Amino acid sequence: MNLNKRLLSNAALLLVTGVVAYFLHSGLLQVLDIELPYKLLNFYLFAGISSLIICLTFISLPALVPAFYDKLGFIFLFTIFGKLLFMGLVFKDLLFQEEVFTRLQRLSMLIPIFIFLIYEVLLLTRILNKKT
Repeated sequence: MNLNKRLLSNAALLLVTGVVAYFLHSGLLQVLDIELPYKLLNFYLFAGISSLIICLTFISLPALVPAFYDKLGFIFLFTIFGKLLFMGLVFKDLLFQEEVFTRLQRLSMLIPIFIFLIYEVLLLTRILNKKT
């Protein structure tokens, strides 16, 4: 498959995954009558944009620089750490405030990260298995 088609199809699939997950998540919170003291959309946007950058990099990097193919797993570990660190910097005012969040409110912050992390792992697995 052409590199541009793979980039566009994965970007579209990531966008659809994020939109569906966001509406399911916010719908479930409404059904359970849980109010969040923050905007859930901000966490989905952060996780979606960062995953889009990571996924498009993983797709294009081996095609552009084949020497990096063997190092994709290590690069992925670094991106996980980097994304969590960057998330802490972006949402530091919310994460380090004195207000104590309930367990479901804290979990709602992490669900978008895990959803997009699963997509990244599946994509990286597909890329690594394709070469072998």
